[in-house]
Amino acid sequence: MEIEVEGKSIEEAIQEGLKKLGVSKDQVDVKILNEGSTGLFGLMGTKPACVRLSIKGSNADLSLTQTRAKEVLIDLFKLMNIKYSEINTALLTGRVYVNVKSDDSRFIIGKNGNSLEALDHILNLILHKDEKTRTKVSLDVEGYRKQQESRLQTIAMKAAEEVKQTGKPYRFDPMPSDERRLIHMFLKNDPSVESVSEGEGRFRKIVLLPRKKADAASS
Repeated sequence: MEIEVEGKSIEEAIQEGLKKLGVSKDQVDVKILNEGSTGLFGLMGTKPACVRLSIKGSNADLSLTQTRAKEVLIDLFKLMNIKYSEINTALLTGRVYVNVKSDDSRFIIGKNGNSLEALDHILNLILHKDEKTRTKVSLDVEGYRKQQESRLQTIAMKAAEEVKQTGKPYRFDPMPSDERRLIHMFLKNDPSVESVSEGEGRFRKIVLLPRKKADAASS
């Protein structure tokens, strides 16, 4: 089981990854994908550090993980007094995907997906306590995250086109690290623009730059 995460520094990225996996540093192998860089005057052109964390000797039983994920969610929903109609699981690229159908979907998702992200984190923390279920589980509600991914891709493509036409930087609104990672992924092979990050914490955002300006800012 492995994940890729980014941060302002390598250590920040590692800590973010450990938090997502719910494990300690001695339980993972770390591969540095990008050391990151500080842009012009420490403001423009900042590139995030990116690392890949792999759980050592992971022997997760994916079938058992699917069953346990459903059981944990049922217990959590009872405690939270949340009604649901279905909890479906599937295997996607080596990880367990869980989608919940519920009339309380808005409450589960929360503003900008914050409640869903928190519930996802709690679910993974519980499952990672047992080596047999220690693998990444992605929690979704009514396909919200899949819809968000499609929406982000559309926004990224439109922003890139605007940068190409105007030659001016485009700043996204601040967004969670998972959404920033998707934007970077969608645009990484575009030869005309480059995505960089600026800001800190919940104010961290992505800036798109014309490739020539991005290269100059990074030098």
